[in-house]
Order: sequence, then C-alpha cells, then structure tokens
Amino acid sequence: MKRVDPAARPWLTGAALAAGLLCAAVVLIPVAESAGIGLASLGRLALRPGCHQIPERCLDLGAGVLPVCARCAGLYAGGLIGLLVPAIGGRRARPGWRWLAAAVLPSAVDFALGLVGLPDLPNWPRFALAVVPGLLLGLLLADAICSTVELNRRPPAAGGTV
Repeated sequence: MKRVDPAARPWLTGAALAAGLLCAAVVLIPVAESAGIGLASLGRLALRPGCHQIPERCLDLGAGVLPVCARCAGLYAGGLIGLLVPAIGGRRARPGWRWLAAAVLPSAVDFALGLVGLPDLPNWPRFALAVVPGLLLGLLLADAICSTVELNRRPPAAGGTV
C-alpha cells in the first residue's frame, strides 16, 4: 500500500465530507419530514434520480422510511467508509476488479432472483450486502483522487507542450 500524498489529503477530506453529508441527509430527511419541515421532501426528490425509492425496500429507522432503498443506503455507507480509511489512515489501497466483482456478486444474485419471481432478501441483509462493494468503490475513488493529485503535481515531460 502506498502512502497518501499530503497534497491529496484535502481532496480526500473534501470527498469524505461530501459523502458524509449525503449519508447524513439520507438519515435526516425522514426525521425532518416527521417534524413537519416541508423542505425535507425536496431532499427526497433530489435523491430520486439515483434510486427507485420503493418504500417496502427502504429501511425505516423510526422516523419514516429512508429516501433511498436499503441497497443504495449500504452503498453510500460503504463508500463513506472507503473514503475515510485512506483519509484518516494515510494509506492508499487499490482493490482489484476481481475483488469488486466478488463483492457485487451476492447483490447481483439477489437482484436476479427477484427478477424471476423468487422472494427478495429482507432490507437489512440487502443493506449489509451492499456495504462491501460500496467500501471497495470508496477505496477506488480515494485512489483515483490521490493519483490525479500526483499526476497534476509532476512537471511536464521535457520537450512536451503545455
């Protein structure tokens, strides 16, 4: 594992902060709706393009159903963890595509079984299965951010044009 370039830390921190705000919004939107804050429904609407938001497939933490399905919530939570690990730990990891494929496989099988009419997994297992691929995608995003910062810090090659 490579160390995180100090110049990349602010970018990693910013990406982790954005992911943290998204995760916080997912949890706080139903709380705000149950408190009668009308603008909270705009948050649910803003998340609509990325998730089907079928209420039966969304987790309910007590204040109402989350504005994303259990699988999307798991991906978001895993992605946040994947961004925080190198931002806090200072070491980069680039998981291989085989790891990502293996992590996605259980969710893909659950999705395929639902398409053929077999019973779906309950929401909490669906959430848990999505955390791992989300984590790996977060690690890949963190590695891409670090690589981009490193590439932009290097001087241009001799004889190259700018």
